[in-house]
Amino acid sequence: MVARERFEIGIVIGAHGIRGALRVRTHDPDTVALTKGRRVVLKHGDDEQLVLLRQVAAVGGRAGAWRIEIDGVDDRDAALALVGRTIEIDRAALPPVAADEFYLADAMGLPVRRRRDDVIDELGTVVAITTNGAQDLFEIRYRHDGRTRTWLLPVLPGFVLDVTPDGVWVDPPLGMVPDELDPLAMAEPE
Repeated sequence: MVARERFEIGIVIGAHGIRGALRVRTHDPDTVALTKGRRVVLKHGDDEQLVLLRQVAAVGGRAGAWRIEIDGVDDRDAALALVGRTIEIDRAALPPVAADEFYLADAMGLPVRRRRDDVIDELGTVVAITTNGAQDLFEIRYRHDGRTRTWLLPVLPGFVLDVTPDGVWVDPPLGMVPDELDPLAMAEPE
């Protein structure tokens, strides 16, 4: 299990109105992490020097299209200056998970790996979390022939085995992994 002090829950995508409200897209459309009074970190890239610590003053909107007001952001210009910043929360603000569970946000940015006997296949990096309505999906980015490509992996117990500091360990069924990443798909049938 990965235990980061803070983790990203979404991104500021715009301003709402003239009083400084922010439009926010969360990685989990149904999140309960954005609540009035919650401390959030607004981060610009990986630069820890460009971090703003603020408190949520109000939350509105609907799943996936949140509108929040935060202390210290009082006009549209201030809100627009925050577009593109990620929103992080302290892990301590959330309930602990069981030993065999993880927060989806813990997988963000981790390499995706599959172990086959003594071989470890590198299958890409988790770059987003989405849903198809029935289940959560990891969007996994990889490079092949000089091009960046993505594939989706359902976040199901049989497919996602563990999330550790070393990566997201998976065992997807044959045919789910893109052929160019999957030595099993390239093998001659017996």
